Amino acid sequence: MIRIILSLIFIVLALPAFSQRRTEQTLVLNNGSRLSGIIVNDTSGNYFIKLTVPQSISVPDSWVSSVEKMNNKQYRYSQRSGYYLRFGLSMLIGKSDESGTNMLSIGLSNGYKFRNGLMVGIGTGLEEMTMPLLPVYSELYYHPFNSHASPFIFLKSGYGFSLMGDEETNYWYGYSKESTGGFLLNAGAGILLQTWDKVGINIALGYRFQQVSVTENNNYSRNSYATEYVTRFNRMELQLGFVFR
Repeated sequence: MIRIILSLIFIVLALPAFSQRRTEQTLVLNNGSRLSGIIVNDTSGNYFIKLTVPQSISVPDSWVSSVEKMNNKQYRYSQRSGYYLRFGLSMLIGKSDESGTNMLSIGLSNGYKFRNGLMVGIGTGLEEMTMPLLPVYSELYYHPFNSHASPFIFLKSGYGFSLMGDEETNYWYGYSKESTGGFLLNAGAGILLQTWDKVGINIALGYRFQQVSVTENNNYSRNSYATEYVTRFNRMELQLGFVFR
């Protein structure tokens, strides 16, 4: 199971965004300073250059009105609002008579992040809990602090739809089996590590509840009947994922 998670992480990391590159040039200023980068515009008597290499230049003090402390990295990561995409893998840890100890869940969601640290979105995924399920849920994340390593709490609620077919249905004998899935709830806390400019690593630990329902119908004789089996899963969830903004 761990090999599967690591393989998917490497696949995500191997998806770079390619862009067309322009020719880099160097501007030599009258005071001897040099600026290396890509000239994006040189009209109206001005050069607009996108710097590509960290460098130092000489600025006359007569050009400076004030010197202020700069802390825009924290602002850029934590206070920026906009849409986000979240991809994650979860290990559901627990044990019951109907299933094994560990289960794997894959989730994909998107939504909007506000400047106050609130993130609201919807998501879906794929998981196995005695039957294959397609969860559909709404999610709420809150980041109370503005930091490069941003802790958060989260809440998800929705419904897990069963993907099980009717392979056990026998119309000749009047027997059928229906799987309907059920309500889901997920809550916990974690930390978001802003490793790249627009990509962060999401690590969280939480509680997961999932209900599934299976109904067996027997209409072979006059005494037809239906039996419903309801299973409620209570699991500890370990999440690992990526947030793209």
